[in-house]
Amino acid sequence: MIKKKQNMVFKGGVNLFDAYKIRFCNIVEEISSDNPPEVFNFTLPSEQSVKHIIVTLCPTEPWALPNWVTLGHKTTVFFDKIKELQTTIFPEAKCSVVITNNETEHISAAKEYAAMNEWLEVFVIDAKYPYDDPVVLSKAILNKDINFGQDTLSQGILVFDAQTALAIHKSRILNKSVNSRFIALSGTGLKENEFIKVQLGTTLEKILKNRVKETAPYRVFINGPLRGMEVNDFAQKIGWTVNDIVVLAAQDKKEMFPMINTDRLHFTTNLLGELRACVYCNFCDDICPVNLEPALYHQAYNRGEKQKVRSYDIEKCIECGLCSFACPSKIELLRIIKECKSPDVQKA
Repeated sequence: MIKKKQNMVFKGGVNLFDAYKIRFCNIVEEISSDNPPEVFNFTLPSEQSVKHIIVTLCPTEPWALPNWVTLGHKTTVFFDKIKELQTTIFPEAKCSVVITNNETEHISAAKEYAAMNEWLEVFVIDAKYPYDDPVVLSKAILNKDINFGQDTLSQGILVFDAQTALAIHKSRILNKSVNSRFIALSGTGLKENEFIKVQLGTTLEKILKNRVKETAPYRVFINGPLRGMEVNDFAQKIGWTVNDIVVLAAQDKKEMFPMINTDRLHFTTNLLGELRACVYCNFCDDICPVNLEPALYHQAYNRGEKQKVRSYDIEKCIECGLCSFACPSKIELLRIIKECKSPDVQKA
């Protein structure tokens, strides 16, 4: 069965594919670890605790790993493996596959497969960030309210992407070990955007060796600059949860006439401006995918009323970073929200 979730019952989100057009080299290079590779280990919940499975074929960030790298244009084979997982491990669970509307190849294959398999529901969504977030998907697909950081299994929902689904199938159904995964490498700090297949346990230092531009400083983010984590210790090892690595050229000084240098400064850490007072544009409110009001949080925060901020449904924030991304005054709204969520954290 095919269902469209175009508006996702939310008003916000942004199409990052239009904003950042990233071209990748289509050759996949393999990188081995200097030590014995680690092995994929996914602790499956009990059959009784899983009521619904959501498989995400909906990357919403241009630096994320695209589906064709994982599936190899064999969508029907992938659905056969999902069916085997569902019938063998979770026979009572319902299964939904979520695909963004720019994935025409997978949508076409899904329509044909779903027409012959009633156990499968296929949802087509807008390619907007962060519509692939488990919290957003759980609300849009199943009408389940889940807070950020809450395990979806507490509501009986198991969410995983295509690569994790294939790894579970190989390790649990075929009883073969999985010790490597695909990762997307991109950013203005790299010589080239590319895909790699890397053994688990490989250090970040080895991955970036000879790939980073030597002409300028850079910053490294695992799983994207918006909702990912900045890494300073390059001895860190790559685990299964690493989907992509983004290396951005570091811009820590003023630029003359940045408005005429947008191509060169595009997708760097440059703020293209300085911190200034809120101009009450409400861009942050309009772009929020879970219908919150970051501008209201900022006003209460400036008055020292962090406790009041916590009364404004702040626990619903999924920390996607779009409020900070959209703010023309460069106010660090996400940092303010995180600080208000944690009562013990004091303002620096």
